[in-house]
Amino acid sequence: MPLLANQIVRFLKYFIFWMIFFWIAKVFFLVSNFEQTSQLSAAEIFGIFGFGLKMDVSTACYLLIIPGLMLGLKIFLSARFVNRFIWIYTLTILIVASFLVVLDLGLYPHWGTRVNITAFNYIDDPVAMSASVSITDVLLGLLIVGSLLVVFSFLYRRIFPEGIAINGKLNWYASLLQLFLVATLIIPIRGGLDTSPLNLSSVAFSPKLYVNQAASNYLWNFAKSVEKRKRLSNPCSYMSKDESVSLFNTFMQNNTPVFRPQLIKQNPEKQPNVILIILESFSNKVIAPLGGLHGIAPNLDSLCTKSTVFTNFYSTGNRSDRGISAVLGGYPSLLSTSIMVYPEKARSLTLLPEYFNRHDYNTSFYYGGDINFYNLKTFVLQSNCGKITTKADFPSELGRMTKWGVPDGYIFDRALDDLKSEKEPFMKTIYTVSSHPPYDVPYSKIKGSSNEAKYLNSVAYTDSCLGAFIEGFRKSPLWNNTLLIVTADHGHMEPGPTDITAPASYRIPLIWTGGVVDSLERIEIITQQVDFSTSLVHQLGWEADSSKFAKDFFTSHPFAFYMLDSGWGYVTPEGYHYFDQDVNSFTANPQKLTFNQDFAKAYMQVLHDDFIGR
Repeated sequence: MPLLANQIVRFLKYFIFWMIFFWIAKVFFLVSNFEQTSQLSAAEIFGIFGFGLKMDVSTACYLLIIPGLMLGLKIFLSARFVNRFIWIYTLTILIVASFLVVLDLGLYPHWGTRVNITAFNYIDDPVAMSASVSITDVLLGLLIVGSLLVVFSFLYRRIFPEGIAINGKLNWYASLLQLFLVATLIIPIRGGLDTSPLNLSSVAFSPKLYVNQAASNYLWNFAKSVEKRKRLSNPCSYMSKDESVSLFNTFMQNNTPVFRPQLIKQNPEKQPNVILIILESFSNKVIAPLGGLHGIAPNLDSLCTKSTVFTNFYSTGNRSDRGISAVLGGYPSLLSTSIMVYPEKARSLTLLPEYFNRHDYNTSFYYGGDINFYNLKTFVLQSNCGKITTKADFPSELGRMTKWGVPDGYIFDRALDDLKSEKEPFMKTIYTVSSHPPYDVPYSKIKGSSNEAKYLNSVAYTDSCLGAFIEGFRKSPLWNNTLLIVTADHGHMEPGPTDITAPASYRIPLIWTGGVVDSLERIEIITQQVDFSTSLVHQLGWEADSSKFAKDFFTSHPFAFYMLDSGWGYVTPEGYHYFDQDVNSFTANPQKLTFNQDFAKAYMQVLHDDFIGR
């Protein structure tokens, strides 16, 4: 066999070596948690290995980078040096990986999460550790670690008796080819060529959290938690913890409910259907009746005149994951992340579809993009939606029509068609995608190549699709017993000029329409995404689960918070202020209005402490 081909074959065998290790670790996990594993079907067990394959491959490819670089540089190094280096590297990774296997097996029954960096918070407390771990646990752990090291050291020596690097000099072009192979590892590392990089949603395929956790790669999960560690410190430490909790609790307890108008007709004999439409990147700036431009979204303009409209509804942040966390989960955005990208923390939330499941609704979720983006799939699965439709459910050519997936028109058409056979009562969530950059929609109403022109054209396209959906749905007998809600995940900087710190960038539509809407109103009260789920549940006559941050829209002291990486805004009936994290101070608006600074700071501090502690 030619030297180059032989070298590539050995490199491939090294990849298989690590894949075997990860599969064995997965078997250990399933056996160790036999009580839960025994309740799974054969399809679920096979799915754990099949769906988890993408993450196992990604992790193995990560581990191939350094050996691959050494093989590519072998033109300058001896085979003996390269082989010794790769063996020491492999042994080091084996020791770490084997130790983490044991930690994963030991912690999961108690924590319910795969091993992560949080485990090392307690490593400097030997008293607490000894109280939690018995001598038997330690001995069993050492036995597993030792067994893995012995077996895989033997396997390595058996596969590579002479080492991975072949004896003999490779030509310069052979070294370049080896380095090129290393560069291509980026594709499996990020999980393919799709829009979003690999994340925990990429391997999720079941509404059962245990199944999705088992499918994930424990080493990938640990490395990701290390990367995220910097986000898990509270950036909003403005006062003592006790003071922040006291201020927060006092304000929230005094923020009592006031008269709550009944916005929808109650029929004790028939539950209303609900359709929730979440528009990507829509702000009030593109809707004329809400103070925006004329002629951009004529269907939304018209809808506002026939509906109950909340004119001061604020998104919690400026990213999709933050908006979805608030709308569906009732949890605010954080300065630099959202709870949605932490499934182990998000699982403590009651998601909106869960309320409908409790009342025997048929729930479904529609999204034309890559549902793995920002762990959206894990979030939706957690809510136990009965049916999930994504771009994978459409012909591949439709998914390739735009950068972000299936254009909105096809999603609305599918949802409208499904209504023909939908059993009542139902709750549908339709999340659009076409107004996401780069705005490459199959539509041309607004000309121009500027970012603003392309964005406005995409908005006009989605508006046209929404208009067609509503017009078609109005002809259905289901309309009379349906509440249709239109909102957005977050606002947009365009059309400008608008500063990213200004409230106008976060004011988004909230429109309630449909046959069950009792009256047409313009509700001027300040409201926010975080309170949407609780308020809707109350309007339906149900009780909402207790929540530290979500409240009803109609309270005595309305307020809204919005967050971005560099700071946060606080909106009250008296005005708004922005807190700049870089200068650690509020930036007053021109009116220099007075407001409750202490509560605003306490809210942000308590929020981030709550997130870290989940």
